[in-house]
Amino acid sequence: MKPIPSHRSGLSRLLSALTLATLLIPGSGRADGDEKDHLERLLEMDFKELAQIRLTSAARKDQKLVDTAAAVTVIDQEQIRRSGLTSIPELLRLVPGLNVARINANTWAITARGFNAQYSNKLLVLMDGRTLYTPLFAGVNWNRQDVLLADVERIEVIRGPGATLWGANAVNGVINIITKKAADTQGTRLSASAGSSETLQGSIRHGGKMGESLNYRIYAKGFDHDSFLRANNQPAQDDWHGKRGGFRADWSLSPHDQMTFQGDLHAVDETSVPGEKQGGHLLTRWSKTLPDERNWSLQLYFDRNVDTIFEQTNTYDLDWQAGFRHHDHAVMWGAGYRLVTMQLNTTPVIQWAHSERQDQTFSLFAQDEITLHPDWRWTLGTKLEHNDHTGVEWQPNTRLLWRVNDGHTLWGAISRAVRTPSRVDADFRLAAPIAPGTILSVVGNPRIISETLLAYELGYRAQFTPAFSLEMATFYNRYDHLVSLEALPTTFFPVVTLRNTYDNKALAGTYGLESAVEWRATETWKLRASHTWLKMNIDVINGSTDTLSPATADDTPRHQWQLRSLLDLPHDLELDTALYSMDRLDHLSIPAVTRLDVRLGWRPVPAVGVSLMAQNLLDDRHPEFTGTSVIASEVPRAFLASLDWNF
Repeated sequence: MKPIPSHRSGLSRLLSALTLATLLIPGSGRADGDEKDHLERLLEMDFKELAQIRLTSAARKDQKLVDTAAAVTVIDQEQIRRSGLTSIPELLRLVPGLNVARINANTWAITARGFNAQYSNKLLVLMDGRTLYTPLFAGVNWNRQDVLLADVERIEVIRGPGATLWGANAVNGVINIITKKAADTQGTRLSASAGSSETLQGSIRHGGKMGESLNYRIYAKGFDHDSFLRANNQPAQDDWHGKRGGFRADWSLSPHDQMTFQGDLHAVDETSVPGEKQGGHLLTRWSKTLPDERNWSLQLYFDRNVDTIFEQTNTYDLDWQAGFRHHDHAVMWGAGYRLVTMQLNTTPVIQWAHSERQDQTFSLFAQDEITLHPDWRWTLGTKLEHNDHTGVEWQPNTRLLWRVNDGHTLWGAISRAVRTPSRVDADFRLAAPIAPGTILSVVGNPRIISETLLAYELGYRAQFTPAFSLEMATFYNRYDHLVSLEALPTTFFPVVTLRNTYDNKALAGTYGLESAVEWRATETWKLRASHTWLKMNIDVINGSTDTLSPATADDTPRHQWQLRSLLDLPHDLELDTALYSMDRLDHLSIPAVTRLDVRLGWRPVPAVGVSLMAQNLLDDRHPEFTGTSVIASEVPRAFLASLDWNF
């Protein structure tokens, strides 16, 4: 293997030393007397707040984090603000156990528990209950997913299967981005930023009321992002630009009936890729609460994505869910229907077996959370789906949670999930010249079936003291029928054609350990640290000619570390530091990466915030991943200044 170059310099070593110094800066010193009493009260308040952290994605209902039998991380608005990060994919770096790698200025590879790639296809991403997962390649176009980050209430991340409630493709995890209610974004907010890579960004949002029962907000934003450099110091021409506008209105019809209407329009332009990405969505949701813990909600949305060169995709989705309690049983059930129409354009290299196609999915789910004892809860459920490609899929799970005492929880789970075939898997036609008189051909397989996962998980959550908490999760995942690339007999007329197709001849086993701790060291200083260890084995069955899939086991780092420091300084100053580290990726010739971000924030008056951000201080620039359909570039050291004004 050729040596992997390093960009570390004397400056990086100096900054490493400064990092340790910054991360170890003491807070306000040893507390005693009244200060000690105040700290104890503050820590007790933190403990109570931690115990009351609530989420909705793990059970499709509001529940406490401590009562959740799953590996869950919640990124709240305060963490988003103090990260200084400006996009959704970059924010996901905050989540322990997620592997976030930037391929170039506008493309990311993001996954949980292995199988990272530009087109990672085992992670389901939602925004306010609307799927962002595209059936074209079974993944997420991260550069089209945006919103005012100040309007995000929280990001809930489930590591592990969530298919029983959320359906196919929630294989290795579920990310649910939840925006604030309109009532929580009243008034006007202006924000602007300028930097070395994120050249310019600006946004405006206004929220108001109509009468006593209807709250609304509207917003618009735009950005320009500069190009990165490639390893040969040449501009990558991967600069990109975007604009977006949207609205949300929440209407209280009665104390028990809430209506939500929201939508947006967006356009993204990448210099190196012809055409423009455009799209938008409209969503409405009616939620009703009834006596005796009964409730239901009905959601309908339309989503449209257009790539003026490649595709037009329209999604119509109707979802119903209801819940009730009967003695020791808390039951959730629901049904859904989704229609996806897709028109794909051909190019000299890429064609499709069916350029126009529509696919329907019908689904039913039911889950019962049974209270066996005040400290024991057993969850049992399944989802049944019928899709036009593979027919009926069932995705059950069972989970058991034991609250050992007020500060300690153990849980375990066994789940089955599937990843249904994408249009690329079934309909793709590639014919690419690779040498004079020679063509590489890849043909989709209409008989391909779903990839399946059987997952075993164990978790432990502890609050040792009001100031110190720990969360651990371990897992073993068994994958079958993974998509493989199989060679077909070569043809020699009229040109040499190296023929390949997709099949389900790969399988894999992964296991790992995820741990995270949080420590409030002083009244003004909080530390968060995490570590993830992952081991993957990918193999193929007898008769397979696929030699690529086993090597991709090394495309996800074996170890990842993260250390964050949030320090409040006098005069309303904030000094926040984040250190990220991940192992080298031998198969991709990507060296180990250690990244340091530092943010200095100041709020001179409650309505105005100023922030200075420095990213990637330990390297001039470094590669993080390679692309499948884009050329990779290197992530540079970057600086950003931002201002927000609320009135």
